[in-house]
Amino acid sequence: MIALAVLLVGWSLPFWLIQTQFILVVAISAAVWAIAAQGWNIAGGYGGLLSFGHSVYFGIGAYTTALLTIHFGLTPWVGMLVGALAAAIAGAITTFPALRLKGTYFTLATFVLTLLFADFATHFRDFTGGDVGLSIPFLRDAPEMFQFDSALTLYYVVVAILAVVTLIVGLLAASRLGLFLRASRDDPDAARAAGVDVTRVRLVGLSLSAAVTGVAGGVMLQSLRAIDPVTGFGANTAFVIALVALTGGRGTVVGPIVGAAVLIPVQQILSAQLSSAPPGLSGMAYAVVVAAVMLVERRGLVFLIARLARAVTAAVQARRPHRPGGSPAGGGDATRAATVPAQEIPEQQRSGS
Repeated sequence: MIALAVLLVGWSLPFWLIQTQFILVVAISAAVWAIAAQGWNIAGGYGGLLSFGHSVYFGIGAYTTALLTIHFGLTPWVGMLVGALAAAIAGAITTFPALRLKGTYFTLATFVLTLLFADFATHFRDFTGGDVGLSIPFLRDAPEMFQFDSALTLYYVVVAILAVVTLIVGLLAASRLGLFLRASRDDPDAARAAGVDVTRVRLVGLSLSAAVTGVAGGVMLQSLRAIDPVTGFGANTAFVIALVALTGGRGTVVGPIVGAAVLIPVQQILSAQLSSAPPGLSGMAYAVVVAAVMLVERRGLVFLIARLARAVTAAVQARRPHRPGGSPAGGGDATRAATVPAQEIPEQQRSGS
């Protein structure tokens, strides 16, 4: 149902909200980051592994797709799947040693991976293009090569991919693996005592998480038609992926989508409005927005919206007029009399006297 709602709402936005080219570009960007955050959510939300290294898998997905397209002429539709596989393998290899670490130590280890891969992408310039990165040929209108005649068509395709990814995450959350991931997150010792192989479950979760994030990297490549070490492997990319999921509501299927729908437009608008301001001011303003959300509801926007909805519902119910003789509980003497057993009613009342 959530995936269908994402598809319907996303496809309806151009009819009532997306009215300019700028908003359309922001919407495409938000959808791509939502895909990446859904990938992060598998490991960071359901598995409880707070990673700031998912830009590694994002970059691997993007660079793999670009290299296969440039050197072998392979369609990006297949290249993204190969990139997702490469990201999954990299996720298993790079994080397996880190699974022995807990809490902050695991987070720091994954962040170090981001720094290393960014340096690798810059150093091996014959393979990755160095600081400049890689650019794919511009074909204008070639759907088989993931290039379309308009940005609006690209938007619809990205929304469809987001809906598919959301469906996959929803099915995973309801599956046995999702149950084991949550058990490993909430109480690893109790999960082990119940027979769950916590290390294996986390490794599988991280691999799937990396694969989905790799797909997001491939989609980002197609939307920009270029990739470089900063965009692919940079620390900012790692932080955005994690913050979108955390701010939206980790461990929920809809959280990454809500987070991307709020944070990415805020980020883009602040960058545009404060472009002439001193450097770093837009980043500070963005940080204030994120901090405010987390201070009000540390679990994220999804839970904040749920709280507000409950408060509004309670306020509406409290303002409803009560019937004469009734009570706020909705019972009243008439309701009580209708539910009192006959033997508790005095003899005179039963006879009507």
